[in-house]
Amino acid sequence: MTSMTSTTDANRELTDVLYRVKRGLASYVSYLAACEMNQAFSEYVLYEPILRILTARGFEVRCEYPCPGAEHAPSGDKKRLDFAATKNSLKLAIEVKWIRSPSPNVDNDVAKLESVLSVRPEAASLLCIFGRKSHLDKLKLPAQLSERGKPMVADLGKTKYGCRIFQLIPSKRTKK
Repeated sequence: MTSMTSTTDANRELTDVLYRVKRGLASYVSYLAACEMNQAFSEYVLYEPILRILTARGFEVRCEYPCPGAEHAPSGDKKRLDFAATKNSLKLAIEVKWIRSPSPNVDNDVAKLESVLSVRPEAASLLCIFGRKSHLDKLKLPAQLSERGKPMVADLGKTKYGCRIFQLIPSKRTKK
């Protein structure tokens, strides 16, 4: 019964932290827009609030973490995850994407998340998608990505920004 309780607790913690990340990102970017910071918008703007939320919830977090299971070229940079986070038995691999259209190219992100699952099948491999509500509403993603919770949008008048988080469902080739 203990493992079932810890699984339930881990799922509850994952649901809670993902809700906080979505809420925090939507609010943070709306704040930046109010400060006329739109020219600085990119996925890198999202890193600090994600890092702060995860650490505030007790996660040990690493940014730009070498991607476990990924094949690396003999020279040049290794493939990296935007975030790797751990809290007790809960392991997260997170890729972040600021989208500029409803049909973003997430192939590299999905490939990295599949690589993680190939060597760490217990990890929650997550794709955090951020952008305008109009793009999020029409979002087209691969079928192996399943949404975690509801979208979170800051609807404060002008441009509406929001966040959706998807978990990669392991394919047959990533299962061991």
